[in-house]
Amino acid sequence: MTTRKITTIALLTSLASVLRISMGAFPNIKPITALFFVLILYIGLVDAILVSALTMVVTGIVMGFSIIIIGQILSYAIILVLGSFMLKQVNNIILRTCFIFILTLCYGFFISLYSAYLFGSPFLIFWLNGLSFDLAHAISTAIFFPILLTIFNRFWQHEKL
Repeated sequence: MTTRKITTIALLTSLASVLRISMGAFPNIKPITALFFVLILYIGLVDAILVSALTMVVTGIVMGFSIIIIGQILSYAIILVLGSFMLKQVNNIILRTCFIFILTLCYGFFISLYSAYLFGSPFLIFWLNGLSFDLAHAISTAIFFPILLTIFNRFWQHEKL
């Protein structure tokens, strides 16, 4: 890995961490999920997953570190892999945003599955109780995705890694 790539990943992890912490007062309204999907287009799937994992670890240190971070990392990895396939096939921004909305709901499903198992709770009850938060997460991601994509298109258009 080159110094430039390491620096890029570090800066993007810092950006994602600041975005996550700054939005901490608003439950599940986080621009970082949209950022991770945008990063697939600019730095590739593996590096986007790396940025998401590092972001979970860094923000875990600040906001509270627990075993749930493993579930967050795995859940993000799953939806980013699925999103990578979709982003390669679909170029329409509206369709991309709709798919990303659905994938963000899937993130809530996967993290609820992990959490219910971890805490020994019945999955269906655990998932249904968090569905409103999952919906807020999906809506905010669908709003932030086109905004962040426009920003990245403007500032990163000549320099793809």
